[in-house]
Formats: sequence, structure tokens, C-alpha cells
Amino acid sequence: MLLFSRPLLLLSLLLLGTNVTAQEPPQGRELVQRRVTLTQSAVGKPVEVHVATGSLTVLEFDSPVDHVGVKLGDARDRFELFVVNDRLVMLKPTGDVAMGERVLLTVSFLDGMSPPRAVFSLLTNATQVDAQVQVSRLPRTAEAVQAELDEVRAACASKDAELAALRARSAATGPSGMILAGAMDVDGVKAKELRVEAVLKPSDGLKAEHVTAFRGTGWVALSLEITNEGGAPWTPTEARLSPAGGGRSHAATVAMRETHIAPGGKAMVVVESRGEDWPERGTRRVELRDSTGARSLLIPALVF
Repeated sequence: MLLFSRPLLLLSLLLLGTNVTAQEPPQGRELVQRRVTLTQSAVGKPVEVHVATGSLTVLEFDSPVDHVGVKLGDARDRFELFVVNDRLVMLKPTGDVAMGERVLLTVSFLDGMSPPRAVFSLLTNATQVDAQVQVSRLPRTAEAVQAELDEVRAACASKDAELAALRARSAATGPSGMILAGAMDVDGVKAKELRVEAVLKPSDGLKAEHVTAFRGTGWVALSLEITNEGGAPWTPTEARLSPAGGGRSHAATVAMRETHIAPGGKAMVVVESRGEDWPERGTRRVELRDSTGARSLLIPALVF
């Protein structure tokens, strides 16, 4: 077993030309970074870790590792690199573990807390390799748990609008679908040509003209005539609406007949959103983007 201090460990990685996140994945396999939490109830149950020929796998721990208590079964000669540090265990197999075979790696800890050790089962997976595994063992603070929960809630909230917009788009297809979905009732549909004279400057070589707004029960749609003054085709795939004065943005669906707007060409693009995202007489900032985000069309303020 090779024992390195942290500075020497980093130097070794540089000399080996190894980068955990930048290494090339094995053919047909995806490099994965993930987290594992060790619990008292799972003591003795091995944690699966996917390894592959010539690919570096790093186990990173939140508590000090007992070098003497790190055991790699009887397969030491099958790893061209096996390094143990105070918080890291790095290994690089010379060949894939045979299908159905498991190599056990035992890691013991120095602080005397529970669980005193962890067992990992090294095996081959056909589709992925664990490039980095962050192993959490110590009790997490309430602040850390709350921060992660807030992050998850924010991510979920950002997807709610997109999901609702997709549902609305699939339900309302034509007048019959709109009536059945409750998107059109006795109030009918209100339409208005919006004034955009002050915001017609091209954005990324894209220019919006003749913007018409439509409002029905629970929905708002914009019809925009867009000219592509740039040198490359452009296809809008995403739209977002937000209060002109600042605030949370909302996703909207985008539709047009053409597959793209050619350089020098013009096409009608329709943006559809939920009515509550654009209250009557509200001012909204409208942005259309392509799939790469390289080019976008921004209209700073529209009132409907």
C-alpha cells in the first residue's frame, strides 16, 4: 500500500497526468460523480462502486482514514494504482473485474465514531464508472440538511412551470381541445396588437415585428413575426416571461411551422403561457432562446 501526504498526493496526480473529472471515460461508459451516506443500519452491507480498466476511481471521506485498516482483498496486483491518504482512497484497475465477481475494499476510520469501518464492493458496470464517490459518515448539521433541502426545492419549483406549460400545450390542440380543456369559454379570446416601436432593436441579429397578443381562459399567447438578420439559421426552442421590473421568470412553450429561420428569412413564432404568468395590463419581459443558448431574442417590455 502506498501512503502519501496530501501535497505529495497532488504532485503524484500531476506527474501521472491524472484528472478525476477530466479523464476520458472508458469506451461506452459514463463517468459518474455521486454521494454515499453511511448509516448504522447499513453496517456490514457493502456499498457498490463501479470501476473499469485504466479509469481512476476516488473515494473521498469526511473523516480521517486509518491507513493500516484499509484492506483490498487478495486483488492488490490487479490495480496499477492504489493510494491511501488521510481522507482519500484512489485506485485504478489494470483490467475489468469479471462479470459477477466482486472485490471487497474495507476502509477503517480513526476517530472511534460509528460506524467504525465501511466495506465497498468493487465491480464492473456495463454503462458507467464511478470517477468520484463522496462518502458521508459523520452526522450532518441541521444547517447543511436545510441548505440541501432548499436547493432541491428551488430546482423542483423551476420545473413546475415547464411541466404545466407542456401539459397545457398537449391538452389544447385546436378549438375543440381548448373548449374541452376549459381554455376557452363564453368570454372567448381577446386579441391586441402590441406596441413595440421602442424595443425593435435587433438582439443577436434577431428582430421582432408585428407582435399580437391573445388571451383566453387561463392562457396568454404571443404571435411574433421574427426576422433573422444574422448569418446562421436560428430555431427558438425555449421562451421565458418575467416581470419587466425584475422577479421570477416563468417558462412558456414555443411553436412555429418552419424548422428554423434562415439568414435573411422571416417566420411567425407563437409563445404560449399561463394566464397568471401575465395578468391583464401587466408588463412582461419576453426572451426566446435556441437550444444552445448561443443566440436569443429579448423584448424588454410588453404590456397586455
